[in-house]
Amino acid sequence: MTSIGIVCAMDEEVQKIVSAFELQPLETHLGYKVYQNNHITLIESSIGKVASSLAATTLIDKFNITQLINIGLAGALKPIPAGSAYFVSSVTQHDAFIPFDEYQQDMYQSIECQIPDHAKNTLVLTTGDQFITNSNDINNSADIVDMEGFAVAYVANRYNLPITMIKGVSDDANNSSESELFENLNLAMDQTITLLKQVI
Repeated sequence: MTSIGIVCAMDEEVQKIVSAFELQPLETHLGYKVYQNNHITLIESSIGKVASSLAATTLIDKFNITQLINIGLAGALKPIPAGSAYFVSSVTQHDAFIPFDEYQQDMYQSIECQIPDHAKNTLVLTTGDQFITNSNDINNSADIVDMEGFAVAYVANRYNLPITMIKGVSDDANNSSESELFENLNLAMDQTITLLKQVI
């Protein structure tokens, strides 16, 4: 039985992992593509917090998952070179707003992630359902931004599972981010896979 579950958003990212770990396709679950070998089950979540929440939940409920990993691309909010990859120490969501005090703790929380002892550099991630083309739109101290991480971490927390996040920097969250993401995808994903192999 597999024990490591991986949530990854985009097919372009997923296929790099499938190739690196020789994963085989399974039948789809709720329309999500799933790949597996003896130790890993990977689900292609699609983009955004809602899709990745359901994908993570599906992965946990349908398979014998004891550890969850979210891997993929992120935009840099600070001077971080494109093509580099990092473990994430904690994650928030940047697009949450609620004026009611009793709900703020849940929506505004920072979720701690599991990082290996040997990790030299870690980054803080923030998540929202927006593709960021201006880093000034993010009003917090995070280093990088994505569209899935917080949702996957939230699900892992609810299931009391450890969550590890590995993010490859594809762009610097500017008005050319859309083209930069695909230009840097292969290099950034290769670096994330190097880190992934350190924890699997």
